[in-house]
Amino acid sequence: MASSFLLLRTTLGANIYRTGIRSLTTSGVRQSSSNGDAVGKVYELRTYSVYPQKMRDFLNLTAEEFHLRTAHSVLLGYWTAEIGGLNQVVHLWEYDSLSHRADVRARLAGDPEWLGRYVSKVIDSWQQQDNVLLTLLPGTSLNTPQGTGVYQIVSLNLCGAPAVWSSALVEFVKNSSMTSGSTLVGTWKTALGPGNMAVLLWQHSDPDGCIRLRDALDDTITNVALQNHVSASHSKLLLPHIVSSWK
Repeated sequence: MASSFLLLRTTLGANIYRTGIRSLTTSGVRQSSSNGDAVGKVYELRTYSVYPQKMRDFLNLTAEEFHLRTAHSVLLGYWTAEIGGLNQVVHLWEYDSLSHRADVRARLAGDPEWLGRYVSKVIDSWQQQDNVLLTLLPGTSLNTPQGTGVYQIVSLNLCGAPAVWSSALVEFVKNSSMTSGSTLVGTWKTALGPGNMAVLLWQHSDPDGCIRLRDALDDTITNVALQNHVSASHSKLLLPHIVSSWK
């Protein structure tokens, strides 16, 4: 009964959303950008908490049917959280603009295959969903990961004027983009969601890269300067799922 209600609510919501959004934009499906085209893009970071007993089936169905979702917009990364968030999946999407995202969401709401073959079957698996809209931190660039590895996502809650902490963060990025076999993939700040927050994504060759990175950066001048603006931080070790573009 609960499953039927959730599906009905999703379908009704989709119809309302689709009707209201179509007037905003008529843009088509975009392809993934190169690093040079990343300026002006917006990025949606989504985090889903999944019921432990449903995680295996959820991931299996995602492997089988998630191409229905990626047909509509660019998926950069899709990971499971290994440490720092149990039974979570984290995904990062790229859009040209909020209007482009609105168009994608409207098309998804009207895609019967996506709703019937995937959403209707996984909606009961989700314990909680969260998202935040990000833009690249000015003065930084997106570095497409090479090869395979594991990932570490770091969220920083920052204090003080954004112009001040942004400057300290840019200096940190410049001095730590390649450290001990780890690559800084991107540095973003929030546009919608929690204010004064930055997100850094690293690719490591192996899980111990998290420890090597910490040891390498702990006492650097740029890290010490940045920490003066950090009120709290949280990191997660992420493992790429088969549907992830970034492996």
